[in-house]
Amino acid sequence: MESHRPSDSSLQQVLRSSPVAPELLQVKPRGLKGILKTLLDFLESHQIQATMVAKLPRGKAWKEDIDRYQATAPESECYCLARHPESNDSATDEPTAITLVPMRSQQSWRGDYFVIILATEISFLMTAQRLKTSTAASAEGEAATPTPTSSKTYLDVAISINPSLIADVLRAVTGLISDAHAPLQEVLESWQGQLRTQLAWSPTVLDQWLVWQFKIQEHLRQAAHAYRSQALSAANLASQNEVLINNLRLKDDFLNTVGQELRTPLTTIKTALTLLGSPNLKAPQRDRYMAMITQECDRQSALIQGVLNLLQIETSFGETRPDPIKIGTVVPAVVSTYQPLAAEKGIDLSCTMPDHLPDITCPESWLRQIMIHLLSNSIRFTHRGGKVSVSAHQDTATVDIVVRDTGVGIHPGEISTIFDHFFKGRNLPSGEIEGAGLGLSIVRQLLLYCGGSIKVDSQLHQGSTFHIQLPVHRS
Repeated sequence: MESHRPSDSSLQQVLRSSPVAPELLQVKPRGLKGILKTLLDFLESHQIQATMVAKLPRGKAWKEDIDRYQATAPESECYCLARHPESNDSATDEPTAITLVPMRSQQSWRGDYFVIILATEISFLMTAQRLKTSTAASAEGEAATPTPTSSKTYLDVAISINPSLIADVLRAVTGLISDAHAPLQEVLESWQGQLRTQLAWSPTVLDQWLVWQFKIQEHLRQAAHAYRSQALSAANLASQNEVLINNLRLKDDFLNTVGQELRTPLTTIKTALTLLGSPNLKAPQRDRYMAMITQECDRQSALIQGVLNLLQIETSFGETRPDPIKIGTVVPAVVSTYQPLAAEKGIDLSCTMPDHLPDITCPESWLRQIMIHLLSNSIRFTHRGGKVSVSAHQDTATVDIVVRDTGVGIHPGEISTIFDHFFKGRNLPSGEIEGAGLGLSIVRQLLLYCGGSIKVDSQLHQGSTFHIQLPVHRS
């Protein structure tokens, strides 16, 4: 048998000197282990018996996949090169079918690892070289070399099925084996001869290898898609959770405000009732306290009715069908019901509604409530002799309703808050009863549910104009 001496060159030099030097890719140790598992899974799934020779990092984790393959392929053999075979595995490691082979030199191919799989159907070569980093320098300033299992370690990895390249690496590996394993050297030399004469592997097995790789890629693609979907679902759930928390907070604020608003008239009524019990109370004072009680009762009734309306809107939202309706038959009818009230206050109330307006998508009862609240507001905040007008016109995809008055107007600092719950304008004309502050909130909520919108233009002491947009019905 020809005598071999260990080469001083590294495994990477052997690869570079080959006429078919493979391309290198950088992976972490976990990636290298994944490549080894893929190769062994292919052999196992296609019941291919193979001889393996390897140099792997220390630790039983690197031998688990090989042991699993050997359990399913009993005629396979695996030899692992080691500098100190007697201490390569700790006493706590499980039994392994891998044969440990001592290396001729303890300094050969430091930081180099490889797995050569030899089979009559197809053979594989996988090599890896540990890249040095300077992340853990010693006190003397020398760069420390991380262990191959470090999460910060990268490896230069090459994978090939080229018979000529595998034969070149196998020849260099044979020179590393101790003379005590001469029979193994003969086996590997025999494989070198077979590889040199092998021009191409079986097309059938190569096809199987390609299909196997495509299956892995498709599995990874589907897994990535599933992970993306899970990430999106988690993000959506987080967003929905944030919305729910915000809604609960708003409901808590609303309930607190309702409690305060209900307490105010009750306090006034209780005070007036106490004063009515005074034996020295005169008739004019009695009348004033009775009027106060009546006014506060009306105020509380309006508040309760407004809260009930808001609750009814929320509970009936999913049950109400937004059927197409004609503005020309609903809005003028609501305006006519307010004509007597406007005339009693000396206010000119008019309605201009063109013919042939398209149908809109909004429940009729909702549109009536919208117009009732807007007209009631405009008449209440308009002085005697003023004007309130209602008009409508078609835009591109909406029908716009305009309610304009010549009333007291809205203070510029209040325009952004007039649609909030329990907002009450500060310029209420004398003699008018203060409302519950829920009318415009109800209007905005109804418009929101039927896909509409509202905005207001106002100048103090000159009047306000409310612009309502409602979507045109699409069949």
